[in-house]
Amino acid sequence: RWYRRRQRQMCIRDRNTSLFSNVADYEHFSKARRGATAIPDELISIKNPVIGFVGAISAYKVDFDLLSYVARARPDWSIVLIGKVGEGDPGTDVSSLELENIHLFGPRAYDQLPAYIKGFDVAMIPVVLNEYTHAMFPMKFFEYLAAGKRVVSTNIDSLKNYHDYACIADSYDGFIHCIDEILSSGSDVDLDNRLELARQNTYRIRTEKMLAIMSEASE
Repeated sequence: RWYRRRQRQMCIRDRNTSLFSNVADYEHFSKARRGATAIPDELISIKNPVIGFVGAISAYKVDFDLLSYVARARPDWSIVLIGKVGEGDPGTDVSSLELENIHLFGPRAYDQLPAYIKGFDVAMIPVVLNEYTHAMFPMKFFEYLAAGKRVVSTNIDSLKNYHDYACIADSYDGFIHCIDEILSSGSDVDLDNRLELARQNTYRIRTEKMLAIMSEASE
């Protein structure tokens, strides 16, 4: 009897539960598409193409083996990583990333990020697949799209429905293939669709959707 009552309670709770993913500050990251936004000198000085990442450079989130594999397979590419090493994971060892074409820039101020992302030829989400990332949604996905960048990602659960907006790779070689495809096709492919998706995933739009659900539930 207790079990059946508990099941009914869970069903009621599920009917009144809505899941929302991370969102991004569209206006802020869209600055990357403005002519007045200057790419930082330290990024300009690096050989193109630049394959870039912004976020915590921590072993529990980032696939270091993938990054070193890509760097070795494509020595003519520059892998740029912007973020704090070991955030949330002080034991992070980045020795595998000590390659000539991998550049660890360290963290940069939030207001500078659009300028750095502007200098990326491809924006990447090299997330390692584990129990933690099984339940995560990378905020940087919509940030990259707002910046007008084409995105390549590992096949994490939260991005499985976004194949029309990013190249999702199932393997290390597939990740390289995605980047090759993006570099050969140009950054403007499907740009309008990517920007529209980013516009629909802002703090304002998300709040409006939440308020609408709450209003409907109270009627």
